[in-house]
Amino acid sequence: MDFRQLEYFRAVVEAGSVSQAAKNLNMTQPPVSHAIAKLELELGVRLLERTAKGVHPTQAGLHLVSRGERLIADRNRVVETLKLMGEGAVGDLRVGVEPMVINEIIADVLAEFLEQAPSARVSLVDVTPDVIVQKIRSGELDMGCVPFNPAQFAGFVAEICDWYPIMDISIKLAVPRYRAQESHPDGKGWGRWILPSRIPAFSGMPDAAEKALSDDESFEVLEVSTPQTALAFVAAGLGVAPVTERIAGKRDAVTLLDPPRWLRPMQATLLWKREGEITPLMERWLQATRTVAAHRRALAS
Repeated sequence: MDFRQLEYFRAVVEAGSVSQAAKNLNMTQPPVSHAIAKLELELGVRLLERTAKGVHPTQAGLHLVSRGERLIADRNRVVETLKLMGEGAVGDLRVGVEPMVINEIIADVLAEFLEQAPSARVSLVDVTPDVIVQKIRSGELDMGCVPFNPAQFAGFVAEICDWYPIMDISIKLAVPRYRAQESHPDGKGWGRWILPSRIPAFSGMPDAAEKALSDDESFEVLEVSTPQTALAFVAAGLGVAPVTERIAGKRDAVTLLDPPRWLRPMQATLLWKREGEITPLMERWLQATRTVAAHRRALAS
């Protein structure tokens, strides 16, 4: 039994005759009659009572009509769902995100993505960049976004992941408000820097600061897990920290200054498994990312 036979049988029952059903289906009568006869033979039961006035379903035929309607409806739903999956409009997408890129771009990408694919389900996993790489490699994540450019990737990251550079993320230096008028050329003399923890998979701010301030006797580092944590310590007068304006917001105890020249902008970069399948849903997320980045560049120009 196949769906074509079910559809022919339903058409015959609705029309009350094989000839009329064939006309409704834009077919000749013999193929329809043959399909019904074959269906009855396969099932081993008579489905239609044939009279001079046409045909009507037997008890078995009525049961098949009822069940067949559900089967056809289920088939249609499956076909439509598969079509939408092929278009990247439905399905599940798992994206690993580092806290800073959530504030800077991912929230806007998610809004753009869901506007285009409202039936898709997106799981955002808030983890550190090294864990993002691990989970992409294991298949636990489809994609990830990190605040590093490809030049900062360790060799094994490039072996595991393909990438798309999204946009630069401008950096400010958060300092306690009472120190806002101090002058520290090249960032020297601030004392304690509150920096994100080192990540073996990526070179970042700790490496840049250590290189630039190696001859600064006042330089010391307090490592934290997130920029939000760093801001609380800056507000308490414990040091200075690289942050973004979006993350900093408005804090009475903190002033944002231009960073030293060696503290370059970060870059949000989208990652996925090298040589892995880029599904239509992933492609739609990538397109949403491009759209948001282009809009940001247009606003900045």
